[in-house]
Amino acid sequence: MRFPIPFKDLLPIEAIKQLSQLVSQPTLVNAMKEAAQKIGLKDQFQSGNIQQILQQAGRWMESAAEPWLRNAQPGLLPGINATGEFFSNRWCSHRMCSDAITQMNHLQSHFAETVKLDQQLRSLLIGLTSAQVVAVVPSTTLALYVLALADASAKDRARWVLPRVDCVRLPQAGATQGGNVRTILDQANAKTYEIGTNQDCMPSDFAEALQEPGARLLIASPNSLPAESRLEHRNRGLTAAKQAGADIAEILLDGTIHDLSGLGITSRVIADAWDDGVELIIVPGDALLGGPECGIILGKQTAMENVLKIVDAMGIHASSITKAALLRTLQASESIEQWRQLPIGASLSTSFENLQNRAERLMAQLAVNTMFERVVVARKSCRIGAGVWSSQRLDSSTIQLFPNSMSPSAMAEQFAAGEVPIWTNVQSDHVELVLRSMEPDEDRILVQQLCSAPE
Repeated sequence: MRFPIPFKDLLPIEAIKQLSQLVSQPTLVNAMKEAAQKIGLKDQFQSGNIQQILQQAGRWMESAAEPWLRNAQPGLLPGINATGEFFSNRWCSHRMCSDAITQMNHLQSHFAETVKLDQQLRSLLIGLTSAQVVAVVPSTTLALYVLALADASAKDRARWVLPRVDCVRLPQAGATQGGNVRTILDQANAKTYEIGTNQDCMPSDFAEALQEPGARLLIASPNSLPAESRLEHRNRGLTAAKQAGADIAEILLDGTIHDLSGLGITSRVIADAWDDGVELIIVPGDALLGGPECGIILGKQTAMENVLKIVDAMGIHASSITKAALLRTLQASESIEQWRQLPIGASLSTSFENLQNRAERLMAQLAVNTMFERVVVARKSCRIGAGVWSSQRLDSSTIQLFPNSMSPSAMAEQFAAGEVPIWTNVQSDHVELVLRSMEPDEDRILVQQLCSAPE
């Protein structure tokens, strides 16, 4: 993740004044030319008066700052994701609010604030999730690894009971595929016992596996079951664990602060999980929370003792920069109305009518391009991610671009190779743009990119 540099703090005003006095020196001119070549600036340095020097410095500054500033804008990514997928692990950039990015930038030069920031984050997380103890580590994968290590270091090692339907891959930013739950437990030398099949897990499977003293049930949401079967599966496991007196840990990949059931997607309110007897919860900082990638470990006091010891001993707390972004994200989403204003909340809660209006405006602008034989607006139910998210779908307005001469795959490759990459869905006879995963500000960039593309 890139964030903007505080250029005004770095700009050497006094040095520029001194340089202006030496502007006519050939040695200086040659040095500046050489420096420009080394950092790849095409606009070469030219000697002249003070005004020309300042204009030159401004052009250099814009050239160096452009990629940083573009990524600092809310919702503007290094490329445009027009596939409809929000949580596929092939998208290595996350949608964060501008306040989160600003706080990350601020902390770069204010390290003394890190202790205060950590206290604020812990307090806010406890208040929003009803947890007793909180730890934040760099990733969801590492969070599970820490839980397993904590048990492995305990005097009485727990036996992790893992239903095969919950043996999912945890999404990781920038990775082709996430870490497998069973593999992570094995790497931590945890005692793991898989139960059930890849299609179901019966009450008898839970009851038999959880009878051993020290057993701990590990479940994940969402898992590999169809959406309509997940709640029944979870209730079976929770009931069996309570009857056996076993501990329960849950990976809430779809964990949220607020109830999002009205949006048509499956999610679980984090604070509600404690009522079901869960003692440890792992929540990703990105996904539905909409913050930076990190693993949030929440738990009851006794269940978190060894976890905190491992995190402190190994020094695997999330960075202060990550915590700063997470804090700002949570502060900006304390109410459901605030969450809807965040980039991820706005994308998931935007009405179909809004998307349809955007699509019709885009169609009118793209239809004049001779690259396309025709441009069609259509409604489609699109998945919001791959892997564990593959069954989650939302309706979106889409734009279908039928090429005039080239193949759809060639057109998609041309879009992705542009100055601002545009990732699309390739169909048999057209290329598809899904507006739900595009920010409204990206409509303008998309039109500029496609209308300027060689036909």
